Amino acid sequence: MTSGSRSSAGGSASSPRREQLIAVAAEVFLHNAYDSVTVEMICAQAGVSGPALYRHFRNKQALLVAVVEKGLDALQEFARTTVESEADPVRALQAMTDHHIRSVMDAPPTPLIFQKNEHVFSEVERRRIRREMSRYAEEWIGLVIPLRPDISEPQVRLLTHSVFAMLNSLATLNKGLDRASITVMMSHAAMQALTSSMSLDLRSDE
Repeated sequence: MTSGSRSSAGGSASSPRREQLIAVAAEVFLHNAYDSVTVEMICAQAGVSGPALYRHFRNKQALLVAVVEKGLDALQEFARTTVESEADPVRALQAMTDHHIRSVMDAPPTPLIFQKNEHVFSEVERRRIRREMSRYAEEWIGLVIPLRPDISEPQVRLLTHSVFAMLNSLATLNKGLDRASITVMMSHAAMQALTSSMSLDLRSDE
């Protein structure tokens, strides 16, 4: 995905300093309102000076856009390559579920940061990011639909997005649990929700 923030950044897209700033900013933006976050706050946590940040990002908003885009790029690329390389939909879904969980545990989830700060993005940026989020969801939905003949496509979409919400909550609700236990528990819960047929007829309007 091509972004204005990347083209306007002053440093290399693969610069270790740039990656560090994105990682620090992701945590700050997740736990603080955008208007309360300052460049000085991010620089202090990253251990860099203001000029160092501005060598990589035009301003605070450009840094926020980079945070969201980086997370989406990684999720989308993994999902795309998994779907292309794994013929078994259950195995593909399991791999994508485990990757999503690891991603949330390793860094703040992009969807939460975007939803919390959506008002900051320009209309063009907002539409582009929503398209990328939709593409990521479609990779999951395409796997779940044939596995869940007991429910309709709109219900599959609702179920998939509900699972995303559950997994993304790990960013703030994983206190007091070890990583291995969280991964096993949440992976099992997600796969059960996505692949287990319901005895109740969910197609009925009654």
